[in-house]
Amino acid sequence: MLKAIRRPLILCVEDEPLLLRDLCDELEEAGYQPIGVPDVPAALLVLSRMKPSLILCDVGLPGQSGLDLLAELRETEAHSSVPFLLLTALSDREHVLRGARAGADDYLIKPVDYDLLLATVDARLAKVQRLQRLQRDALQRSLDEVHRHWHGVLDSLGHCALVCDGQLSIQFANRQAYAQCHGQAQQDSPLVVDAAGQMVLRQVLAQHPGVRQFLRSQQESASFDVPAVPGGPPYWCLAIQSLSGKDGDDEEEHGDGAPDARGQRFALFINSLQQSVKPSAEALARRFALTPAETQVARLLVDGMSKQQMCAQLQVSASTMAFHLRNMFAKTQTGRQAELVAVLLTAALGASAPASH
Repeated sequence: MLKAIRRPLILCVEDEPLLLRDLCDELEEAGYQPIGVPDVPAALLVLSRMKPSLILCDVGLPGQSGLDLLAELRETEAHSSVPFLLLTALSDREHVLRGARAGADDYLIKPVDYDLLLATVDARLAKVQRLQRLQRDALQRSLDEVHRHWHGVLDSLGHCALVCDGQLSIQFANRQAYAQCHGQAQQDSPLVVDAAGQMVLRQVLAQHPGVRQFLRSQQESASFDVPAVPGGPPYWCLAIQSLSGKDGDDEEEHGDGAPDARGQRFALFINSLQQSVKPSAEALARRFALTPAETQVARLLVDGMSKQQMCAQLQVSASTMAFHLRNMFAKTQTGRQAELVAVLLTAALGASAPASH
């Protein structure tokens, strides 16, 4: 079955019923998906439920004007960047000037020239697409650099470490992961080779409820003890860490408002509980010359807590937590929280610390 092509959604706000119908008909015929409303309250109701590709709005509306709607939207994060076109009378120069100052992207004069309308809409949407493409390219270059850095860090670890996407498909596996997957004790490995010859996580790890919930949460890190068979005793310790943070503006959302992790990358650290024991707080403190407060933070990071959770657990402010983390970055020669967690997990899982990069 062919996938339906999503048409750009255009919100039309016009109180003259015949003009509103004509605007919607012209846009529909040109391949857009118009939604017509007669006033600002109706427009705000639509905007509370969806984000249009562009807004076409008359200035002279009953009650709140089109300029009022423009000013309100430019103050909201969700719709501040949506292109906004004003419809105004030929003699209404003051409204055009006010609209330009308020952030309107363009204006059209009544009576509407529909060829000019469609050309203006096309140009504005094309500009948005160009800017979005440039932003995506810049973001991808930044992520590629982060991932190259992380591949070097993870390859130096003495236990299984992976980089996965939001579906837990393996994008990178370190030397220890390959050794476990292809070594003599494959039955004890958290990884298997599927029918296509690809390295994959064992289902008991990939489908663990805590892991699936983590992917749909705003947490940046977490850890779980996972059985080798469903219902069995804990066998592996799995720690998961977002490599780019999960509270950015670029994340998509599911219909229920939950973030979509498809564009994310995660580092997974996996160790057999039968082969190592987590060190004491004193061992972590000695290894990295941590203060007592920093040692508490280190143990909470290893347990997968976020900054907010650690603040609540230790009853300290965000600025105090940031102070502790800055000191720990210096002592462990790391620059990101995800890298700090990797270093601490290396110690917690009984392996040598990764070399600094």
